[in-house]
Amino acid sequence: MELYVEQLSSPAVVVHGGAGNYLKTTTKDQRVDRGQALLEVAKTGLGALLAKGDTRGVLEAVAAMEADPRFNAGYGCKLQKDGNCRVSAALMRGKPERLTAVYNVLDCMHPSVLAAHLQGVSDRNLDGAGAARLMAELGIEPTDLRTESTIARWKELCSGAESADMEGAIGDSGKEGLQKARDAGIVAPTDQKPPESERYGTVGAVSVNDSGALWACTSTGGRGHEDVGRVSDSPTPAGTYATEHVALSATGFGEEILDLNVCGRVATRMLDGMSLKDALEKTFREVDAHGGLLGVIAVTHDGWAGYAYTTEACGVAWADATGKLHIDPYGRA
Repeated sequence: MELYVEQLSSPAVVVHGGAGNYLKTTTKDQRVDRGQALLEVAKTGLGALLAKGDTRGVLEAVAAMEADPRFNAGYGCKLQKDGNCRVSAALMRGKPERLTAVYNVLDCMHPSVLAAHLQGVSDRNLDGAGAARLMAELGIEPTDLRTESTIARWKELCSGAESADMEGAIGDSGKEGLQKARDAGIVAPTDQKPPESERYGTVGAVSVNDSGALWACTSTGGRGHEDVGRVSDSPTPAGTYATEHVALSATGFGEEILDLNVCGRVATRMLDGMSLKDALEKTFREVDAHGGLLGVIAVTHDGWAGYAYTTEACGVAWADATGKLHIDPYGRA
């Protein structure tokens, strides 16, 4: 388990681009490039929060990653077994505690935009069919999210009769993670090195403004080559959660995040009076004991930022109003 916590000055934005064992599949230069990309996303989110307020910080940060094929969200995301891209996203405001989400949406570049729209309506969580109707109502045209590399990967998996995608969260967790996945009943293929352009994962962002208001947003393309209809943790309170005290976004093995209700567990402990550091530490001791491979980012109403993970590494960056910047250790060295 790794854990890092630091006091920031509000407003601040924290982002993640996935957790895994990518140290084994990347060079130092590639990791530094990854870290800089995440830092630019954090700065984009902070700029939007300062200029536009409300949820714009997390939404513009996540939208930037949804449009970047290096990440498993939006354009270039993983394909399900039928060769289609289905994306999911959630947005949650800390006060009032209000979660909105879309699940398994076909051909939507920015599912986070749909989740944001649902903040203003009564039916706030939609499946793929409902989200498709919402896209039509909003005039959002379907977009083919597939790339040449994701199509080629899907064909390779189909020809090999594999049951999960090595380039997804499971594959990014390495041989040990694959064995843990199998032990947990999640079928995964044999280990192999993913291509350079396909090493990132689920994306998320959390923010706090100058009055202490909190938001969390997570977006994902799923595990990759999963059964059609499989639901990830990202659009649920286990993967995206916010209260008046803390906002959280998770990444990693979706089934394990759901099993442990990771974001909800951290948030509840803070509502009961724990500090961010203590809540993360206690929760991730439990994650480790469970054999979970995942990571979480968080920010509090009084400006504490932090992250914890049980994978080999987790891509994280943040930026605050005083110009304080942070990139996770493996993204800067």
